[in-house]
Amino acid sequence: MNKTAKTIFIILSSIFGLIGFVSSFIIIFNKTYRFGDSAAFDPDLASNFGDLFGGLVGTIFSILSVFLLIYTILHQNSESQKSALETNFFRMIDYHNQNVNQLKIAHLDSTKKDDFSEGRRAFVQFKIQIHRLFEILNKINAEKKYNLSQEQLADIVYIIFYYGIDGSWVSFVEQKLDRYKPINKELAEAVQAEINLNPNYKIGRTNQTNLSTYFRNMYNAVKLVDESSFLKKDEKKELINIYRAQLSNPELYILFFNIMSRFGKKWKENKYVTKYELIKNIPHNYCESYSPKEYFLMQYEDDEY
Repeated sequence: MNKTAKTIFIILSSIFGLIGFVSSFIIIFNKTYRFGDSAAFDPDLASNFGDLFGGLVGTIFSILSVFLLIYTILHQNSESQKSALETNFFRMIDYHNQNVNQLKIAHLDSTKKDDFSEGRRAFVQFKIQIHRLFEILNKINAEKKYNLSQEQLADIVYIIFYYGIDGSWVSFVEQKLDRYKPINKELAEAVQAEINLNPNYKIGRTNQTNLSTYFRNMYNAVKLVDESSFLKKDEKKELINIYRAQLSNPELYILFFNIMSRFGKKWKENKYVTKYELIKNIPHNYCESYSPKEYFLMQYEDDEY
């Protein structure tokens, strides 16, 4: 039951309860129904008293009992809805962990064919790939004097990291970077040329297969909790804190740049990052030259030490 409905029921119940009790005392102590000094019992007077008391006070308390019954039913329904939501949320956390545990990523160095990173260690490979892409983009941005901002560089790096820029994907990435016209084609080709200088190092490989469901599930889990009308503010934060506790530092690193890119538009519009302090555990100086607190104001874990 939402807060407004609960307040209305409490007010109505209080009003009818008060009317009932006041009416009881008024009728009981009314002079009309006093039996006098005699111990004799007056059946007619008692009958009239019973009819008035039962008809007026009884009706009031009957109405009150109906309100209480409706309140109980709605409260039980609210608790049932809350329980169902929490069950779905924890299933999404289970899916998150299953998704992470199933990750198996080859080493960026293709000469290390037998070296695979599994589970959360895969995010270390993702982090290294993004770091190398930043090195390439910063170099190109300086040499060609594109004057791309930090936010634009983060978007371009993440687009290349997510979709990849190997082979036929170059033209696809050019289209994804069309907001940076007229340099998008030249930029994509320059990035591929830099990557090709070291063909054994697969900096341009795609990661969308592994990360698309990962971030989609994460966003929907947070949205499920945030939009619930059955959870209080503190209950919502408590649930999101449980989800946040599942994230390793490399995962927070990838999440930060996912949100910094165009993929983070809904995250930022709904203020999920700051409302639930999703990246508060990210260490200082961990995200290349970016300081998360410049973009998302919150109390970070390192600030508490």
